[in-house]
Amino acid sequence: MVRSSLRVRALGATLGAAACLAPTLAAAPAVASATAGPTAASLRARPLSSATAAPSRAEETEPLSIVLDDVSPSAVPRQGPIVVTGTVTNVDTETWSAVNLYPFFGREPMRTAAALEAATRVPVDQAVGERLTDRGPLDSVAELAPGQSYDFTITVRRSDYELPARGVYWFGVHALAEGPLPRDDVAEGRARTLLPYVPERLEGSVETAVVVPLRRFIDYAADGSLADVESWRETLDDGGRLRGRLDLGAASGATPITWLIDPALLDAVRRLSLGNPPRSLEPTQPPGEGEEPEDGEPTPSETISPEEQEPEADDEELTPQAAQLARVATDWLSDLREAVAGDQVLTLPYGDIDVAGAARHDPELVDLAVRREGVVLPSWGVSGSPAMGSPGGYLDTDGIALAAPGTTVLVSDRMFATDPPAVVTTGEQRLVVTSSGAAAGGPLPGPRLSSVAVRQRLLSEAAVRFLSRAPRPLVMVLPPQWNPDDADGFFDALDADWLDLTTVADVADGPAGTVEADRLSYPRREVESELDGAAFSAVRRLARDGETLQNLLTRNDQVAGVVLNQALAGASYSARLAPSTALSSMTSSRRWIDDQLGAVHVDGPTGVTLSGGSGNFAATVTNTLDEPVTVVVSATSDAQVDLGDSEPQLLGAGSSATVLLPVHRLRQGVHQVTLRAVDAEGNPLGSADSFPMRSAQVSTVIWVILATGSSILFLAIAVRLVRRFRHRHDPVAADAAEPA
Repeated sequence: MVRSSLRVRALGATLGAAACLAPTLAAAPAVASATAGPTAASLRARPLSSATAAPSRAEETEPLSIVLDDVSPSAVPRQGPIVVTGTVTNVDTETWSAVNLYPFFGREPMRTAAALEAATRVPVDQAVGERLTDRGPLDSVAELAPGQSYDFTITVRRSDYELPARGVYWFGVHALAEGPLPRDDVAEGRARTLLPYVPERLEGSVETAVVVPLRRFIDYAADGSLADVESWRETLDDGGRLRGRLDLGAASGATPITWLIDPALLDAVRRLSLGNPPRSLEPTQPPGEGEEPEDGEPTPSETISPEEQEPEADDEELTPQAAQLARVATDWLSDLREAVAGDQVLTLPYGDIDVAGAARHDPELVDLAVRREGVVLPSWGVSGSPAMGSPGGYLDTDGIALAAPGTTVLVSDRMFATDPPAVVTTGEQRLVVTSSGAAAGGPLPGPRLSSVAVRQRLLSEAAVRFLSRAPRPLVMVLPPQWNPDDADGFFDALDADWLDLTTVADVADGPAGTVEADRLSYPRREVESELDGAAFSAVRRLARDGETLQNLLTRNDQVAGVVLNQALAGASYSARLAPSTALSSMTSSRRWIDDQLGAVHVDGPTGVTLSGGSGNFAATVTNTLDEPVTVVVSATSDAQVDLGDSEPQLLGAGSSATVLLPVHRLRQGVHQVTLRAVDAEGNPLGSADSFPMRSAQVSTVIWVILATGSSILFLAIAVRLVRRFRHRHDPVAADAAEPA
């Protein structure tokens, strides 16, 4: 299809663009330079939906998409060339020929953060600089068919341009070509970035801290294993977001950076490295007094530490997919352990809990999450410092107030009306202010969050601060969803004399301004995105169920902590994006725990008849779990019956026992008695049984009659005995007749 509509839309901009570029614009050659022709390897076909096509207005108005792969050096040099590499791709349906590539520079420097922010909103078709055409096209390609790409290299000599003053300049590449319509001066493709210019004669530097966050939504299956394992493999493997962030941090080398880590994320990756086992009910304590260890069970000298609770993965017992994921997770953890050595590590509350939402619904949960360290970092000997901060940088005043002394609180500069200092105090809290602009990436067209775009924006934000009258440190938290595409070259390109890369700790130790808490901005959309009370109630219910399960298991003292860790992940900042999924995960885990608790059954008699006001009756309790349990049988009835609970019963795996329960007071009549299996603290396990209990108590009148009759009987016997005793010596009559 001939792009006539493109020319109609661009025609209005042609005169304006030509007028702006008039001082230095020269006519582009109609044919490509012979010295800059493409090699066979530099041309390749790409689908029209290739990721190299910029997700911007350029796809609508420009047939050629240009992506910058590198700009070296990343700031204007005092001497020497600027080398630009990238790709130009034909995203049109027509073939374009004689594609000539020219660099361009902006006319005026930008010297404020507001100017940099405005630059990212400039329309793609608006002229922002002047092409350098004195030496003709600095690279070219004879023809690009639809979907075809060409890798270019442009070298801009220091003598090719002059800059009027220090500051940040537009810099980029234009592509002029012939296609459905004759060549003109309007670019068929553009790529733009920001290039800081800091004269060498200036002394000093600006402190700049780069924060690499490791946080992610953690979704557990009902049995405690991790759900959606394929997405975990993708993010941890080459090309994935967590792998890219790790590689970026590792590429810093000796350059100090700051890691912002959710301990729950590391524990989740460790679970994957072990084969993603389900929640374990196996003993974590040696046998107690009176218990004989079974074959293979640990003896009292073989205590089990928390990090050894889950069994090591055996590749032979895993599926090929699980074994591959275990290797990917193991490699990721191993590389992270090396990468964090010597760097500052900030640890988020366990599970990356939604602090603002918790402040409204369950403030105590924040302190509980802060105190949980997880397994991985302590096992590495890494001591992290507590920190708070949302992915978007917003935190309300109630959430800030929950930060304990010594906690690093990271907030976005968007919470302040004007440009704040790098560190501010509000009340008793000390806040480190992060740059939203540095994390926003570069201008259109092209990917805003390419490595080049993010790096150049970071340098530019640092430059305008350094060149200001009151330089202040810069802290940038990497964008939440950013996956670095060039980790190796990111920190190498930050090698500028006026840039002092440091840690958040060093910045936080510097001078601080003051702001009133009520002056901090917390948008309504943030309030609406917070997790509601149902999420935090679900966390508490699941945690209580975990405690009941641990109380039931005789020799497992860690499953409650494991369940709590999994519950906290259900109230994370990431859960804001999928609240129903997080709630469903916690609900299914509660059902799984209920099934384990219900595996202990209590059975009462079909009926009991007692002939007195007290006595005992028998009940049977059965353990169908594969682990030993401790259970109490609790009996309840109406107010006319006083029943007692059994002593705690220790049942082995798959065993049962008969217990006697006392009845202390029983009124006449029939009473319904309910038996329940409970843990040692009285929490119900789920199993219950009911039966009738009848009193056979005899009335007082009957007892009086029986007593009177008995008295008469004994009196008659006594009278007869006395008479016989008195007449024992009386003579017998001689003529007494013989008895017949």
